[in-house]
Amino acid sequence: MFDYLYTSTDLTQEVNRLPNEFGLINALGLFPIETIGSRFVRVDYRNGQIHVLSAEEPGSPGAVGGGEEEGGVILQIPHFPHLEKIAVGDVDGLLQVFNGQVDQRSVDRETARKLDIIRRNHSITLEYIRLGALNGLIKDGKGKTLYNLYTVFGITKKEVDFVLGTSGTDVRAKCEEVVDHTMTKLQGETTSGVEAVVDSLFFNKLITHANVEKFWLNAQNSSEHKMLNRESRAGNWGRVFEFGDIIFREYKGGLPVRSTAGAITTAKNVADNSGTAYPTGTQSMMRTFEAPVYHIDLTNQAPDADTIYISVEPLKHGQGVEMLSQTNRLAVNKQPECAVQILTSN
Repeated sequence: MFDYLYTSTDLTQEVNRLPNEFGLINALGLFPIETIGSRFVRVDYRNGQIHVLSAEEPGSPGAVGGGEEEGGVILQIPHFPHLEKIAVGDVDGLLQVFNGQVDQRSVDRETARKLDIIRRNHSITLEYIRLGALNGLIKDGKGKTLYNLYTVFGITKKEVDFVLGTSGTDVRAKCEEVVDHTMTKLQGETTSGVEAVVDSLFFNKLITHANVEKFWLNAQNSSEHKMLNRESRAGNWGRVFEFGDIIFREYKGGLPVRSTAGAITTAKNVADNSGTAYPTGTQSMMRTFEAPVYHIDLTNQAPDADTIYISVEPLKHGQGVEMLSQTNRLAVNKQPECAVQILTSN
């Protein structure tokens, strides 16, 4: 007899207790979660200008503030469902190795295994949309474009070609172009610096470039160039290198996505010979908006942060149980003009 006693509340609580340890963007905390009570989010902008005031006699009215151009965009937060099933045949009469001992499979252990699968699926989905928000093109797991943030906000993407295959390239000047653009476009935001997430090809060409090596060999801390820091963040064993006032972070690997034909392929976290530079320490520039759970029992209820909701449905005639999980999230860079797409064309 298949006796399944877990409720939707039980499973939701259990899966939310599992930590999200996947992905460099998640580990860096670039897109903190903000819960909202709607399936739509409005991103407002105001292009008011600030300026240095002139000294006047006490009591004078002062300069009149100029008009501000205001506007906004409304974005729909996508719904990401995932279905898992535990059938009688998954546990009945089967053995498994648990803590080094051979034992019968149990519903409890199979449930725990399914919850781990659910958490991982939603975690990599969150990392994928955050990567898209960082580079300005947000897609889902089937390659469908959800939002091109540059089109949404009517902004021309800034690109800087580092031309790392040419030995004479002034790499520090390229870095300064990136930093200068980012700082110029902040428009009232604050920042603690500039970082860039790049792929391994770009990273290798950067650290071996003649002008980069020449600078570090003549610097007092040249040993840091020979012994690059390597950080293990959420499964990414990437290198970190600071040059030209930019911290470059290597993001290895990729995420599994499904092609239009249904086959599972790997999408690189960062495209070959490229990366994205962005300001760090901002106040509210980057956010992950989380919408309410799509379920009749939870209508008009604001979600908890980082919620994976699971509903349970027994199969007919005691054949098992289905667990339908969902997340409702959208990562957004509200000022994509501050990000810079970097690449090397050779």
